[in-house]
Amino acid sequence: MKSLRPLLLLPLAAVAAQAYTLELELGKSHPTGHQDSNVVGLTVATQVNESFSLGLNLNSRGLVGGTPAIDLDARTAFAELTYDLNARGGIRPFVGAGVGYSWLSGTGSTSKSVLATDVFAGVRFALSENLDLAFTVKNAQFIGVKDSTGANKNTITDWSQSVSLRLKF
Repeated sequence: MKSLRPLLLLPLAAVAAQAYTLELELGKSHPTGHQDSNVVGLTVATQVNESFSLGLNLNSRGLVGGTPAIDLDARTAFAELTYDLNARGGIRPFVGAGVGYSWLSGTGSTSKSVLATDVFAGVRFALSENLDLAFTVKNAQFIGVKDSTGANKNTITDWSQSVSLRLKF
């Protein structure tokens, strides 16, 4: 019986080997009333169960334009929960939401950091057993961005589309 114990651990090792993902995101951001900018992001996630994953998304984007004019770089960290609608298929649609914090630098705002939220939807295609290609549409809200006088707080709504490669460990 003792010789069977290592065999019982093999399925657990296989699950643990697929429990983490690393995703590189490149895309275009379209803040409402602002100029388009690039989005670059990195997500590290773990599977909670077959359908849910919990991740940390770090990204950078520009928030330029608007009235009054701003020229900000937003670096954001989101805690995101993702639900896979078809976890076992070759084509896997997903939805998710996140909450985070954004550090701002630049001109036109007195805010140095603000609360940020996001909701997203997309589809992943399996390229191999350990690599997926994903297309995502995301709506991010930057809440409480103060104008250059510091008197008015605004919420900047940002729509983005991205393509990403997802590596599964």
